[in-house]
Amino acid sequence: MPGRSSCDVLVVGNYCHDVLPSVGGGEVHTLGGSAAYISSVFDATGVDHAVVAVAGEDFAYADRVRYPPRIVPGTRTTRFLADFSREERVLRVDARSASIAPEDILFDARVALACGVMGEVPPETLVRMSQRARHVLADAQGLLRALDDEGRVWNQRLEDTPYAELLGHLHVLKASEEEARAMDLDAVRTRTCVVITRGKRGCTLLTAKDSLELPASPVEEVDPTGAGDCFLAGFTLGLLRGWPMTKCAELANWFGAQAVTQVGVPRVEFSKLPDTLR
Repeated sequence: MPGRSSCDVLVVGNYCHDVLPSVGGGEVHTLGGSAAYISSVFDATGVDHAVVAVAGEDFAYADRVRYPPRIVPGTRTTRFLADFSREERVLRVDARSASIAPEDILFDARVALACGVMGEVPPETLVRMSQRARHVLADAQGLLRALDDEGRVWNQRLEDTPYAELLGHLHVLKASEEEARAMDLDAVRTRTCVVITRGKRGCTLLTAKDSLELPASPVEEVDPTGAGDCFLAGFTLGLLRGWPMTKCAELANWFGAQAVTQVGVPRVEFSKLPDTLR
């Protein structure tokens, strides 16, 4: 990205190799990672953005991303294996990329998104993002996720992580219902706005003083992967427009719903956006 020093949105998180179950049986190997899903939304909506990501020598999707990752020799790209056969999806990781360093953050931005899939945005990089951007939004999965001995993903308590002391650097923290259960929400909401995604039941917006429930956009779900990422991208789009938090969340719900109608990184049809959210 020579010659650039700023952008509207800086997306910070690693691309991944996702192995997902296909609709007709078997599995699909595809580009994954929050950065890929979020960037697809910004491409569809014409948002000026840049992506900061790291990958291993086996990264197989260079022809599918506008902003290639920094390749770390001798390492592998983060690889997720998803199982949706149970009531709650089970994720396993059998390879992890290196972390994104503070020195990788070279842009000023109106909004920066800490959208790590699993700890690749360390605390010092999150602080660096807050120094280069007006607002920082973070996805809780990148702050909470850890692996058990068999590579299955689980969530640590937020207060047991180094990120608990950095909530003041965030404008918004997005969390799934499962991730929200790993937080003391009463304490967290006093330091930053929290948005909890609830799938078909929409989302909950929590500030220090208010709690608002916002309904979801009705769609037929095919694959839930990436819904939270597209939600976060939609929320960011609202912030860029100067909208209040409530309307940002309504826009986020619509984008999150589009993600579940497709397998892998979705093609967002912006023409279908309701007039009330244009």
